[in-house]
Amino acid sequence: MYNALVTWSFLYLMIFLLGFTLALVSGLARRLLHPSELARNVTVPSPEHWADLHTPRTDLITSFLTVFGLVTLVLQGMTSMGPRREVLIGGAVGCVGALVLRLWLCRTCDPASGLRCQGADARVVRTIPAHGFGQVEVNVAGCMVKLAARTTLDSPISEGALVRILDRQESVVIVEPSQ
Repeated sequence: MYNALVTWSFLYLMIFLLGFTLALVSGLARRLLHPSELARNVTVPSPEHWADLHTPRTDLITSFLTVFGLVTLVLQGMTSMGPRREVLIGGAVGCVGALVLRLWLCRTCDPASGLRCQGADARVVRTIPAHGFGQVEVNVAGCMVKLAARTTLDSPISEGALVRILDRQESVVIVEPSQ
């Protein structure tokens, strides 16, 4: 016959490992799907079916599961409170951890809060007409951000082209083709 205490410990450990594994897999997938971080001047299109790995929702779920599993495992091993209290406290701490992560991600990726991307390489996702506006995607502090972009060139910059960000005015970046 098995001990209920061992069962709860095993469940908490599995929840922690699930969250940790999801965080590891989604982080590796981001690296593999954005090869420009691994090899300069190599353009490989990212598959659209993996696009949901770029959402903060995945980070929130993995952070909640990891924090919840770790906190409940520690509480179960160090205190004599019942499983209900462990789950309530672990859930509360997991929610706080996920919210803190969400606030941190929003601060990092918010163009209005001082996005520093001058000199960074970006990829055009909407064609930028001559002296007009388009859209680029740039990696800023590990977060893929899409920004309005314009060019001062007399020729358009086509979708998929690699560009360098020269400056930022409000929420619009000024770009030129990468050499």
